Amino acid sequence: MAQTYDAIKDKAQRRFDNNWTLKSRIIDSLGLETSPELISDNQPLFGRGLEMDSLDTLEIVVMVEEEFGVAISDSDTEAFGSINAMMDFIEAKSA
Repeated sequence: MAQTYDAIKDKAQRRFDNNWTLKSRIIDSLGLETSPELISDNQPLFGRGLEMDSLDTLEIVVMVEEEFGVAISDSDTEAFGSINAMMDFIEAKSA
């Protein structure tokens, strides 16, 4: 049972760390005046969320490819739903 708990705990910590890295890189790439702890993992990236626009999308696509080695195409719009959606996309493409 301890191994299962430890494995789950490790996976959760990796996800937290990856989300933090993603948020930090988005902030840096877009020059946002906020910090990672103020961005919810489920906060929308467009609209009332981070209020990204189409130019920001291009910046994020380039950053994700450089940081995580994952390409995002025009048809991968679901990746831009939230931080969690983008990390789900990155993890699925990295597997």
